[in-house]
Formats: sequence, C-alpha cells, structure tokens
Amino acid sequence: MKKYIFIIVFHITTTVVFAQESNYYFGISYGKSFPLVDFKDDAINNSNAGFAESGNKLDLYAGSALSEKLNLTLTFRYQKFDTDVTTLVKELETINKAANFVSSSDVWKTYSLLTGIEYKINLGRKFSLYPRIGLGPMLVSNPQMSITATNENTNTEVNRSSETGLGLGYEFGIGLKRDLGNYFCLMPTFTFSGGFVTISGVDTTIDNGRITSNYKPKIITFNLGLSLAYKF
Repeated sequence: MKKYIFIIVFHITTTVVFAQESNYYFGISYGKSFPLVDFKDDAINNSNAGFAESGNKLDLYAGSALSEKLNLTLTFRYQKFDTDVTTLVKELETINKAANFVSSSDVWKTYSLLTGIEYKINLGRKFSLYPRIGLGPMLVSNPQMSITATNENTNTEVNRSSETGLGLGYEFGIGLKRDLGNYFCLMPTFTFSGGFVTISGVDTTIDNGRITSNYKPKIITFNLGLSLAYKF
C-alpha cells in the first residue's frame, strides 16, 4: 500500500513541478529587420524618406503565464539599419550635371521595451502557434548625413545632425514554438514593428545657414527572428 501511495505522491509532485516550470520563460532572439514604406524610401521628393537598408535585430525577452492559453510578455529590442544615399546623390547629379557630389551617412538605431500578450494555439504535442502584440517606449537615433557638391565656382555642403527621440513603439505578429524537452524551446518569429517618435533639435546645415526642426520618422519594419528560450 505504501508503494502505491508513494507512486501517486511522486506522480502528483512531478506534475506540479513541470507545470510550474512552464509558467515562466526567458530567451534571446536574433534576426533580420526589413524597412518598409517611407522608412526604406530614398526618393528626393519624399520628405519622410528614411534611406534605411535591411538591418539586424536582437531581442531579450521574458514571459509569464496568465492562463492556460494567455502569456504576458516583456521584450527589449535593439535594431540597427545602415543607410544608403546613393540614389539621392544620383538624382542630385541629374539635376546638377556640372557638380561633383560626395556623400556619407551613419546608421539608424532603435531601442524598444515592449509589454504585450500572446495567445497559445496548439498545433500538436510539441508545436504551438503564438499570435502576439506589444506596446511600449521606443528610443530612436536618426543617422547623421552629409552631402558635398563641388563645381568650378562653388562648394556646397549639406549636413543633417544625428539626434535621439522618444516615442511609442509597437509590435504584432506570430511565433511558432517547438519544444526541446522540458526546459528549452525554439521559436521562429514573424512580426511587424514600428513606432511614433518625435526627434527634437535636428540641425540641417547648408553651408553657413542652419535650420533646427523636429523630425518625425515613419518607422515600420518586417522582422524575421529565431529564438531560444528556457522555461522554468
């Protein structure tokens, strides 16, 4: 009788422990971010053009079970995007054929802290689909840009300063979780993210003339990531 009682108690104890181990998780994700719409545009006649190229993202995240199907999530995200003003320079060269243009540009950097929820949809014993959404503060640094135009008579230099602004960031998309034993899981993610940010005090200098203004970049990206998480 004692043997059966021990087996029952052991079974209940291990079941509770494994359930508790799955209540929380933390992990890391790395992947690619692709700028969309105005953020990637490089047209000379688009004042919202971001000149952003495909970049990278790094996520540190954690989650806690609110119910059997619903999780609370917290994600810190860093993104970096190179910029390319080559098309802008070519358009300027078309307009000013006598001038010789030299350009340089820095990178976009974004930092987000997103709180959200995700909903679990079971696809099998080890696979689950997680639609998700998140909101939180977003810090953005715009790239410094410089274009110098030289011809026989003049030397014109245009510079835009790099500044940092704070706003609201967001994310929505899906993750596909694949359990690796009792404690680890892999999760490819497919998400859209962006933000509503105002960057104050951006200086645009043309030779000796300077204009200071607020810049509202239209940031939106599509992100692909692969994460490894530990459950406890």
